[in-house]
Amino acid sequence: MSGSNIFILIGFLVFLSACSPKVIVPAKQPTTKPPVTQQTEDKKASDLKKTTDLNKSPVGAKVQMLISLILPFNLDKIYHKTASAQQISKVSMPLDYYQGFKMALDSVAVLYGGSFKLQVYDNGDEAIKTNLLTLKATIKNSDLIVGPIYPDNLKEFSRLSKALKIPLVSPLAPTTPAVFGNPYLIMMNVTIQQHAYVAASFIKENLRPKKVLLIRSGQAEEYKYANPFKKGMDSLAKGVAFAEIGIKSVGYGNVVKYLNPNGLNVIVLPSTDRLFLESIFKVLDKLSETYEISIIGHPNWGKAQFLNVRTLEKLNTYITSSYQVDYKSSEVISFVKNYRNKYEIEPSEYSFKGFDTGFYLASLMVKKGRKFFSAVNEELYVGLHNNFNFIKDAQFGYFNNEVTVLKYQDFELVKSN
Repeated sequence: MSGSNIFILIGFLVFLSACSPKVIVPAKQPTTKPPVTQQTEDKKASDLKKTTDLNKSPVGAKVQMLISLILPFNLDKIYHKTASAQQISKVSMPLDYYQGFKMALDSVAVLYGGSFKLQVYDNGDEAIKTNLLTLKATIKNSDLIVGPIYPDNLKEFSRLSKALKIPLVSPLAPTTPAVFGNPYLIMMNVTIQQHAYVAASFIKENLRPKKVLLIRSGQAEEYKYANPFKKGMDSLAKGVAFAEIGIKSVGYGNVVKYLNPNGLNVIVLPSTDRLFLESIFKVLDKLSETYEISIIGHPNWGKAQFLNVRTLEKLNTYITSSYQVDYKSSEVISFVKNYRNKYEIEPSEYSFKGFDTGFYLASLMVKKGRKFFSAVNEELYVGLHNNFNFIKDAQFGYFNNEVTVLKYQDFELVKSN
């Protein structure tokens, strides 16, 4: 993190509240042509139930919308002159998210004339601090609460949100909405269960294999993906031959016994363990000389630096993803340029996430005023990083259902659905 971020931290220590807009957005700011527009024009009507064109001048309330942002900065534990790189790195994620979110509010305010007051609070990822924040009158008067990030702390605010009927955003955690039981919740991230269901459906509809083989490494974490995938195969891919094996029981040398010699074999690997993946890829690479193979990988493979892209391409590998940044697009290029100019650092994944969440919800607020919550599922948003296509549940609120299937091709991840 550069010295610029240190100075921003000092600013936070002095003042954790901001009003938008304060900065006029440059003419090339990507929000002058909202990210949803071009993609919406290309989207077939049958793909999604409803779309929107954010280029149309929104007709919204004149009132100022009060937004509370709860993030784990832990600023009381950091002194900028003596802070270690490890301490500062822990602040990077919430800081980047804040900066992207703030830039989005400024953009919407300039473009559409909206008025926002952004209150920023540091919950430090601590239960006591989080509980105390739920008592603040300034937060109770919010039109929207964004955060906290982690599920345990979000539960505290979920109770407040439900009691006071305040829309609450889960900005990053892909936790199942049923955990919170809050009809006023907005889940921005896609759950691992949704990833698994989309993978099962894609296999059935697009790959049409002779056999699907799920190979487990034996680690408990992979069941979060494996179990819903099997349910997805039962409900969405009936008629496809399916088998499941554990590598510890079967052994790498016996994987060949479970393959179909006459047609496509789709190998599903729900693990993210490096040792297992490197070992199984060696086996599958050799088998691909005799057998027709494709691989469906865990969504987190997109971040795994140790994976050999050449091998992934050779084995026709696919992963599901709820986000993808096209750094060649004019909107992303403009965003990166303006972000650099404003903060003197490169935007991270969380900068993009903060921007997309802020832009989508702030635009709705301008159009609908305090009735924005009822319209969350009425608008498709194709952003710089995330796509939002919400499904409404009377018990659990809104959850994002936009999952993309990507294929490793020409040293890139290319959209396949």
